[in-house]
Amino acid sequence: MPQLSRTQDTAEREKGISMQWMAALFLITAVSAGAGVLSSLHLVSTVQRIADSQKEVQERPVASAFSASARLRKISPVVTNLAAPAGAWIRMEASVVTDQLNEEEANVLVAQVGEDIVSYLRTVSPAQIEGARGLQYLREDLNERAAVRSRGKVHELIIETLVVQ
Repeated sequence: MPQLSRTQDTAEREKGISMQWMAALFLITAVSAGAGVLSSLHLVSTVQRIADSQKEVQERPVASAFSASARLRKISPVVTNLAAPAGAWIRMEASVVTDQLNEEEANVLVAQVGEDIVSYLRTVSPAQIEGARGLQYLREDLNERAAVRSRGKVHELIIETLVVQ
């Protein structure tokens, strides 16, 4: 019988040890779950605080470089040949920013600026308008010609598309 009681003692001791391990695992699991809940609550409150602060920021209205009476007028597309080489063509679409003009004056002005663009582009070679610097020079030259032609009524000439073939 003593053998049986020793086996029972060992079994009970092993059962007690396994229960202690189970209790320790349960405790560690509960602590981990609690830490996860607390960190998620902290994260949610931080996100809400950031979202609320971004809602309060109002967008500033974009200030225009032109007066309130300025109007954008489209110039009909220009297609012409370049000075050199013989087979080089250019197509350009542009608009001008003008003061408020009546429709007749505006139409005449846009037509005159379009003619000036054609006459200027016929004197240009593809090498002169190549790259960013060439495009900038072209833009400046056309803006200057448009301002002179309109006696200051054109504030800016905007190149929308430019294709050289």
